[in-house]
Amino acid sequence: MKEPKGWLRKNSRDDSSYHKSSLETESQHRLRLRRRFIRNGVKSLASHALIIFFGLFFLVPFLWMMLTAFKSEQDVSHTPPRWLPYDYKYVSINGKELPLYKVTTETGVRELAAVKIAEGVGTFVDPNNPDQVMEYKLQQGKERIAEPIMQISFRWQNFPDAMQRGSRPTVGTSFWVYFKNSLIVAFFAIVGTLVSNTPVAYAFARLKFPGSNALFILVLATMMLPFQVTMIPLYLLFNDFLHWGDSFLPLIVPSFFANAYDVFLLRQFFRTIPEEMSDAARVDGASEWQIFTRIVLPLSVPVLATVTVFTFLWAWNDFTGPLLFLTSPRNFTMALGLQDFQGQHTMVWNQMMAAATVFTLPIVIAFFFAQKTFIQGIKLTGLKE
Repeated sequence: MKEPKGWLRKNSRDDSSYHKSSLETESQHRLRLRRRFIRNGVKSLASHALIIFFGLFFLVPFLWMMLTAFKSEQDVSHTPPRWLPYDYKYVSINGKELPLYKVTTETGVRELAAVKIAEGVGTFVDPNNPDQVMEYKLQQGKERIAEPIMQISFRWQNFPDAMQRGSRPTVGTSFWVYFKNSLIVAFFAIVGTLVSNTPVAYAFARLKFPGSNALFILVLATMMLPFQVTMIPLYLLFNDFLHWGDSFLPLIVPSFFANAYDVFLLRQFFRTIPEEMSDAARVDGASEWQIFTRIVLPLSVPVLATVTVFTFLWAWNDFTGPLLFLTSPRNFTMALGLQDFQGQHTMVWNQMMAAATVFTLPIVIAFFFAQKTFIQGIKLTGLKE
């Protein structure tokens, strides 16, 4: 039986319209994907640009501090300021290191070594002929006759010079002493924080006793008390009553008493550990202390690393505490020593920045090596059970 010709024409038109619509749908899909790709790329570029922009506010001062630590005293006061450290180009003449100058003479511009510069007049010698001594004014009117030859040079000697130079050289102190004192305070602060906060946080997380929630809220309420409120009572307690003034005890002993922030951080992490593991250990006859030391603590390395980094940053950067209780320069920490060094009559800025760089490096190193566990601890602390 033959099909009508009109039916064939109708089917062909339907097929062509379907093919055309499918092509349009595919092209529209590609167009949407392209637009989405461009939109996501623009968003990603804008977000990264914003992060870099705000990151520069923290990176630029740090870079300026590090680069200034390598500069010479003359380059520190150079106008306009320069990013890279420059220093004189020296030449050795008769066993002495003399700076080179470009001096405009009657015969043209020559490179001469400066032997002495006083009252705007320089005494120069020719490096190729040291017996030839010449004197020139450094400046005649607005014209510079002699210009020092500068070259990019990193002065590493600033670091040992800065660490050997103390804010009170007459009493035999140096930044090495301040560095050692800061390490002592930070070490015992970390030990005290971990020893005191972990059992308290475990008790709030796992032990059920009447009034535990109310007591935990009371502990958190102490976070609202600023240090300025407790500063005078603590000073009277440690200095007048216990006679611990001018020692590390007022800076170390309080860390052996739990603080609200670390208790909260540890408690939240402990609550993420499955309770079934503790129940299984109890069935096997384990005590709460064994569960705490053999199960909970080994699983809590990320949050313990986080607390360690936070405590180290607080103890290392603490300035108010040492300022209150430490009076002898031999007991100064790095933070107090830097401030004392800055308050001296003669300020050597390149050595000051070198000491500040040494003060900052332990913080950077600690975060660099602990950043993985640090970020993991912060992330897991906010998880629900």
